[in-house]
Amino acid sequence: MRTPRLINYNTILKLALAILLCWCFFSFTGCKDPSIEDNDLLTDDDNLSLDKDTLYFNSRTVRENPLKSNNVATVTLGHIDDPAFGKTATSFYTQCRLSKNNVSFGANPVLDSVVLSLKYSGKYGKFDQPINLVVYQLNQNIDTLNYNLNDAFQVKLPTIGQLTNYVPNLTDSVVVVGVKKAPQLRIPLTTSFGNQILQSDTLNLVNNTAFLELFKGLYVTVSSNSGNGLVYLDLKSAISGITLFYRNDTEDSLQLFIPTSGISVNHIDNNYTGSPAQSALSTTIAQPGVNSFVQGGAGTYARLEIVDLDSFPKNIAINKAELILTQSTDTSYLAPLLLDLFRVSDFDGPVSLEDEGLSHYGGVRQVENVNGVLLTRYRFNIKKYFQKLINGTHNNKGFYLKTLTPNTNSERVVIANSLTDPNFKIVLIVTYTKL
Repeated sequence: MRTPRLINYNTILKLALAILLCWCFFSFTGCKDPSIEDNDLLTDDDNLSLDKDTLYFNSRTVRENPLKSNNVATVTLGHIDDPAFGKTATSFYTQCRLSKNNVSFGANPVLDSVVLSLKYSGKYGKFDQPINLVVYQLNQNIDTLNYNLNDAFQVKLPTIGQLTNYVPNLTDSVVVVGVKKAPQLRIPLTTSFGNQILQSDTLNLVNNTAFLELFKGLYVTVSSNSGNGLVYLDLKSAISGITLFYRNDTEDSLQLFIPTSGISVNHIDNNYTGSPAQSALSTTIAQPGVNSFVQGGAGTYARLEIVDLDSFPKNIAINKAELILTQSTDTSYLAPLLLDLFRVSDFDGPVSLEDEGLSHYGGVRQVENVNGVLLTRYRFNIKKYFQKLINGTHNNKGFYLKTLTPNTNSERVVIANSLTDPNFKIVLIVTYTKL
């Protein structure tokens, strides 16, 4: 007779509990749709039943409306004769304000020299052709009203300063009264202008209200349509301003620094006559196979319109929606480091995209090697926006493509949209999961 085996109820209970937990886990995961929050986590070997489609665009070039330009910290100075965009001339107006009230030059002050110094903050273009700079004194007040890039102010004649054969040097220090200073633009001003301040009535130096009646400000520009570069200047820097070097009956080697700390206004003139950009601007409807001309400084921007969205599947979850833009073969000038992308509202205004500011967004200039050819490209991942577009939250009005901070620079790029060459098409590559 077999001896019966003893039953271990604790073991059976543990085994049953494990089986129950496994059944619950597989039942739950089997009923849930796959979801990929960030496609950057995927590798080329991953295959999670993702689908990928490509959308194409019509495009056109649009002239920018006048942009606000008052009280900017960075101003632009120079001239470019661009084979694609025509001529661009940049200049600026600025007030100069006393650093303290009740300025006194002492007994019998004598002017030694007067100089306008401006701190460099960058440059754009080739600058292999020198340019001539001139400085005027304003004959019109700059007040606190809003000004645009095409606004101009009255000036006094003659000029109060000039610098010939100018080429910016942003690396070498300069020596001022025996002391090395940071790289800067220095324009000598006339003795008559310096004495206007030095010999003025003390009532004009009581405060800035009185001083701005005496000296309304400066206009700095190029003297002729020459040169092929723009320099960026920081007017809010401690370097930027007018320095009077003088002496009086009791002291020698005195200085008064009057910073460019008042209201400043950028001024940019764009002349597209006879250029490819002018031809592009004549087209009022977005079309296939045409390049887009994008330029800062109240220049131009692109309007991009998706042409085949109706055929795109609707019941999907977007994993990635990458807009790819390629610079054309026109590389006369460096493409901007960053571009801005906006969706077009129902009222044709620019609206920030939901993806802007997120780590996946992009918009940075990058060079890519495509089959041995180096291409300059911009990529925007707009998956959040595109999900709303597919869901019907947004209407399909397209995009505006612009330069970053267009009121302080004239950087430019021609975006290709070829009919035949896939490397030079504007495309939106969408990766998604069917629901």
